[in-house]
Amino acid sequence: MAADRKSDLPQLAEWASLAPGAPRAALDGSQGANRNRRLARRQQIPARNDAEAIDSWLAGLDNANTRRAYRREAQRLLAWCVAIRQLPMSSLGVEDLRAYMDWLAAPELPPGWPARWRLINGPLKLSSRRQSKVILQALFDYLVDAAYLEANPFRLLGKKQRGRDLAVAGEGFGGEGEVALPRWLEPELWRWLLGRLEALPQATAQQLARAERLRFLVIWLYRTAARRSELANGRMAHIHYQHGLWLWRIAGKGGSVADVPLDAEALAALLRYRRFRGLPDYPLANETSVPIAAALDGRTTIRDLQIYSALKWFFARASQEAESLNPGWAAKLSMASAHWLRHSLASHAARAGVPIQLTAERLRHRSQATTQKFYVHVSLQDQLRAFAGDLTGTKDEGDTP
Repeated sequence: MAADRKSDLPQLAEWASLAPGAPRAALDGSQGANRNRRLARRQQIPARNDAEAIDSWLAGLDNANTRRAYRREAQRLLAWCVAIRQLPMSSLGVEDLRAYMDWLAAPELPPGWPARWRLINGPLKLSSRRQSKVILQALFDYLVDAAYLEANPFRLLGKKQRGRDLAVAGEGFGGEGEVALPRWLEPELWRWLLGRLEALPQATAQQLARAERLRFLVIWLYRTAARRSELANGRMAHIHYQHGLWLWRIAGKGGSVADVPLDAEALAALLRYRRFRGLPDYPLANETSVPIAAALDGRTTIRDLQIYSALKWFFARASQEAESLNPGWAAKLSMASAHWLRHSLASHAARAGVPIQLTAERLRHRSQATTQKFYVHVSLQDQLRAFAGDLTGTKDEGDTP
């Protein structure tokens, strides 16, 4: 695999050491059973083996976040093929892929698997397995188009390949068939959580810097419904004044660009954070290198994983504090992440009666159908009221027919 970023997984030779029964040459894909060998279809990429073919595919992805997610899925499949299935990726057939999807649902690592090789952290939820299939199917489509592979076996899996032990657990259920918790915070929990921001330790300069940044991260990500990658890439110069409004210009998924209006709470959080960092109250057009969210020194750019880790620390701390108050809150906070703030805003907007088209615009969803899930509880309340009465048309006994 390419060495353009640090990986938790080893190189092919190390994976192959866990499959001693097969020589490395038989596992690298150079002689894979599904390799294209037709002279009329000349290979369009210079890949000699499966690892190089994956690198060629990744090189065509412009978005760094997408490339990182796709690399993880491709590396995991390649490692599974070599170290567990003991065959090259370019020899996979339909039954092999079914076994892989089953493995994602209930992963088991071979004896002697080094702990430092983080192949998978546990069973993947149905939605995550579906996403894995979508990504890997795109990889194989690319390799077929490039005449590296002869056919794409993912195309034969069908849309309902779920993996074992999920006969009763579909969407909305956890891995054991329990009802899955919604990934947002109820208004009462949200208000309590805001209070915990003000109670963070501030005795040292580092603690104060962490508390101020956490306060900004939580409020800003909630009020703007931003993804953590969007905030990590944001610069102060992207916040501008136009049409009588302060707007944050976001470069989002798929290269989309949108202006998000900043309400009073978002703007107040920004001003407080800027003052703490020693910046003028309002962003300037020349602050093109000043990150919106910075490291604890107030200057250095941070990555989206640092935002993720900071918020997970805060949610874990709040979960412990909530245990004696409300165990249900504690359970939710133990699972919460940065993306829950975005979902919470959408859920709260639905409860407050905000039109769905405005919520879709704030979340920058291409389709309102994606936003609809946050309005389900409103629909359920309407449904309850509609069906609560007598639907038989029965009249009082004294009434004439």
